[in-house]
Amino acid sequence: MDTSEPGTTVRRRQFLQAATLVAGGGVLAKLSRPVIAQGADLEAWFANVSNYEGVVDARDQSDVTVTVGAPGNGGGFAFEPAAIRVDPETTVLWEWTSEGGSHDVAAEDESYASELQGNAGDTFRHTFEGEGVSTYACTPHKSMGMKGAVIVGDVEAPGLGPVGPTFVQDEPEYSDWFDRTDSFEGTLDMRGNDEVRIQTRTDETSGEYAFSPPAVHVDPGTRVIWEWGDSETSHRIEAADGSYESPAQSSGAWGLEFDGVGVSKYTSSEYDGQGMRGAIVVGDLSQGTYEISTSGLTILGALGAAVLSPIAFGAFLLTGDRSTAPPEEQSR
Repeated sequence: MDTSEPGTTVRRRQFLQAATLVAGGGVLAKLSRPVIAQGADLEAWFANVSNYEGVVDARDQSDVTVTVGAPGNGGGFAFEPAAIRVDPETTVLWEWTSEGGSHDVAAEDESYASELQGNAGDTFRHTFEGEGVSTYACTPHKSMGMKGAVIVGDVEAPGLGPVGPTFVQDEPEYSDWFDRTDSFEGTLDMRGNDEVRIQTRTDETSGEYAFSPPAVHVDPGTRVIWEWGDSETSHRIEAADGSYESPAQSSGAWGLEFDGVGVSKYTSSEYDGQGMRGAIVVGDLSQGTYEISTSGLTILGALGAAVLSPIAFGAFLLTGDRSTAPPEEQSR
């Protein structure tokens, strides 16, 4: 990577795979030069890291949280997620769980480092300005596999794999569902991820009301978690067919596990009139059997407080032959 070349325009992707917005404490460290690292090889870096499952795409988020002391590597000796991709100017906040004893966050190139800490809720912040690959580790537990990486921008490096999620080529038939949804650009292909996170954007000042991303394609068994940014007005996630409904809230998170095959449309109870709509595409739609079930999740927030989904939802059926069913039935 030649960091002297002008940066390419970052294509904003509407996904947050494991990012939680947090306010408060920590040390702010800022980079005034491009991040690493010529020839950083993540495959080799993560060779002994048990919880590394690929790069989580957290672009389009100004604040991203990484857990310190997450389960992994034989105990509470992991960063979770281990690897994230962010936009330039993104602030990453590391938050301690108190598991695994005392840990620190130390960049391999010594461009940033936290203190050794061990209390639940301890934090450390660092803002990444230039494009590149930054590897870091916990100094006492590096040999055990407690390592992480932050990939900034659209850079490529050995072991990174694809740059991030892409739009599906064959769009499901949504009929007129997204006609008033300005943020809808297509369905992001998030298959291969165990967990997908969707932000709810409700900014009364700017008039922005959107789910980010509006539509995702996931595998059966995927956990989908919605995260509320702080809002003046509480609102619920409501399935278009009435099969699930979140509590009304203005902050925090709520999630479901989706199984089966089909398309689940949903909306915001408060902002549907502003086009705040979304869709979860589950499984291979060419199978022709549309049966989706959802079950509630227990979610741990960034500060360690449990946010409980109060209802475990039963199965609901959507049936039809894609070759004969009308569009509105195919996409329900």
